[in-house]
Amino acid sequence: MKKFFKKSYDFIYWEIFNRLKKNNQNVVCVVIIKDHEILIQTAQRNALVHTDDTQYVFPGGKVEPGESLIAATHREIKEETNLNIDVIKKLGSTRNNKYKLHWFICRPTDVSLLRVVEPHKQKELKWVDLNDDTVNFTPKNKEALDKFRSEIEKIMKIPPETT
Repeated sequence: MKKFFKKSYDFIYWEIFNRLKKNNQNVVCVVIIKDHEILIQTAQRNALVHTDDTQYVFPGGKVEPGESLIAATHREIKEETNLNIDVIKKLGSTRNNKYKLHWFICRPTDVSLLRVVEPHKQKELKWVDLNDDTVNFTPKNKEALDKFRSEIEKIMKIPPETT
């Protein structure tokens, strides 16, 4: 129970911090590719609320004060998936009502390391085909995937050794 309250206070702190910054909190969102598949995870709200309406997102998270976007990308992916990654390129940026989302495309250096590191935040990590239209993405993740799909497809065609 004590852990729950600490997490609640952490959440409240970040919400206040974000509002004081006028919703300019930076977040990294990472499209991790392997062959013709992308890595997705259950959306955090589903893991916490335990709803049956499972939605999926790309791994990522908030950039800490003073941290570079690349450093945040590596840290967040390690924290959420246990993977080490090679950042290929920044795809671009989008916004939602709270955050500025910075989208990166990456490749894992060793897929065998993949595991759910934070089960209290996500239920599952899974590889899906880039063009699998049955995946129930959150609206912003679906929008970003549609926006960056052609760039992701181009990079998927390039062998890992040359990217």
